[in-house]
Amino acid sequence: MTGSIPRILFTSLSGKVALYQAVLRQSRLFHPKSKVLGVDCNPQCPAANEVDLFRTVPPLDSISDDNLLDDLQKMRITHILPSRDGELHYWSSRQSLLQKNGYHLLCSQADAIGLCEDKVLLSQLKMPPSLNVIPCFSNTDQSFRGNWVVKERRDSSSRVIKVRVSATDADKVAPQFVDPIFQPFIIGREFTAESWLDRTSTCRAVVLRWREKVINGESHKTTIFRNPQWEEIVRQLLDSIEGLHGHCLVQVIVDQNQQLHLVEINPRLGGASPLSLSAGLNSILWSLQETNSPTEVTPDFNPRIGASLTKIDGCVFISNP
Repeated sequence: MTGSIPRILFTSLSGKVALYQAVLRQSRLFHPKSKVLGVDCNPQCPAANEVDLFRTVPPLDSISDDNLLDDLQKMRITHILPSRDGELHYWSSRQSLLQKNGYHLLCSQADAIGLCEDKVLLSQLKMPPSLNVIPCFSNTDQSFRGNWVVKERRDSSSRVIKVRVSATDADKVAPQFVDPIFQPFIIGREFTAESWLDRTSTCRAVVLRWREKVINGESHKTTIFRNPQWEEIVRQLLDSIEGLHGHCLVQVIVDQNQQLHLVEINPRLGGASPLSLSAGLNSILWSLQETNSPTEVTPDFNPRIGASLTKIDGCVFISNP
């Protein structure tokens, strides 16, 4: 690693133009000369020509650790920011190697990532008061008589999911999955809690946003709101998971009785995270401050209520009241 000006490796760029730009803006709050290098295996990925810096890289599973370190040095990287679920374990498992060689990894530890990826293990986690866990079953032969959700036990992709299907249909689609789980379908309104956790795995900031229009699991219309009680519940949940660090998403369903049900935890930035970053959740800035100094970072946080994000034809529009 060279110099003190951040040069962030933004992995799996794909079409994440708005997220890349939000990360760049945050990094320049730390230092005006900060750089963000977007990388992807696909040289024609949608965002390749839309970002300041882009480079094609080989698939992670084809790179030796020695070649990885060599590439990071050649690219003059200081910080690594994984942006896709499927690569979090790869990077977190090399955290010691990277740290030993002077690179800062902006993601959670391997054990915490493994817990969040495994929906069965997550469902067995002790929940804070007022937060319900959605149980996971290996089949539909249960006392529950409503509709079901079928998904992969460890795959977070929204494309690998069947929602609100009968028990009969759930059993029919199960062979399409590698390791299917069955969860009761809960009717309600969804929100995402975006948060930042410091190096001690303490949740220091939470912002809530309603998921008003969702396509393929990603919010295409979402709005910031406040509910201090729900924010505290999210803090308690995240504080209970050792090894979480940096930016983290918590997805929750609010049923008709105003009861909260945990859907999933994603220890990374999300497609609609540009809204939370622009609304005051300066998670990238705080992470850079934390890696720059051993002193405790004190987030200055006051989210902009009513700020909203709309995604139309791949373009992201943010409104800050």
